[in-house]
Amino acid sequence: MGRYSFDCATRIPQERALIPRRHVLQATVIAGAPLWLGACVSAVHSTALTAERLQSGIRLQRSLPQQLPMGTQVLPGQQLVLVPTESPAGLLVPVPFLAEAIASAFDRREAAAAAQRLAMVDPFAAAQQAWQGAGLLTEAVGALQLQPFAFLQACADDRYRVAMVYHFSQGEWMARYTIHLRTSYGNDEFHRVTPAVLQSLQQDVAEAAAQLRTLAERGARGELRPGGVRVDVGSLHLVGGRSGGWMSPTLVVARDVDLIEEDAEHILVRLDGNPSMAATAGGLFFGVHRLRKDQLHTFRRRGGA
Repeated sequence: MGRYSFDCATRIPQERALIPRRHVLQATVIAGAPLWLGACVSAVHSTALTAERLQSGIRLQRSLPQQLPMGTQVLPGQQLVLVPTESPAGLLVPVPFLAEAIASAFDRREAAAAAQRLAMVDPFAAAQQAWQGAGLLTEAVGALQLQPFAFLQACADDRYRVAMVYHFSQGEWMARYTIHLRTSYGNDEFHRVTPAVLQSLQQDVAEAAAQLRTLAERGARGELRPGGVRVDVGSLHLVGGRSGGWMSPTLVVARDVDLIEEDAEHILVRLDGNPSMAATAGGLFFGVHRLRKDQLHTFRRRGGA
């Protein structure tokens, strides 16, 4: 697991029983040391979409998957999920569960306010447009279910980063394909959305929806197989918040993951992960990610590859 690792937050020692789950990561890391996130016992293995699944048809759903990172807030009535920052205030409150309740109430208010500002941003409509003409959309119950949505992640550098996601599922199987949008937004931009910002966000979401269709189709054709190269990857788009409100996200690295493709500007990687864990503990990791190289703070090949 590398020099430092973390407790997957599924087994909390008795002496930590009163530590809020969102702070468990803090209790297992030496300050200033890199945090290596690799495979853990609760991780879901990311597998490719197959031609057989795709040929069963796609049932496009205006809903969200059950597996969302702990602490996220769904914007009411929308396919948008807010990933709020974590506050260190919880460490100072003698009753941890009270601190969690206060933070949750604040996050819900933030999500409700964001819903009003971003009502015109619709990942479902973008996905619907992207799949027009494919001949795959169906209402058949046994079809491959596609839930398109976007993460709005509040990051430690006072910027919001957006990721467009296709969540596929069929029975017990699931897969995710994620495009990390090229534009990030400052706090003022996000909280006072201008027509220019709204237009930029809508355009980026529409482009990402089309790119995700291409990725899914390529995956079904077997074109996104592991290339034999393993890498360490770190990005504020994968983990942007401070764990417990204090630990820099630039210390968090996903290690030993599949590098599927690389060109001059982008990488395509496949990560295992637990999509129900806190975002600061890797809750956004699961699936295939397309990232720009200028969105990375860490990118290293392993084993001299």
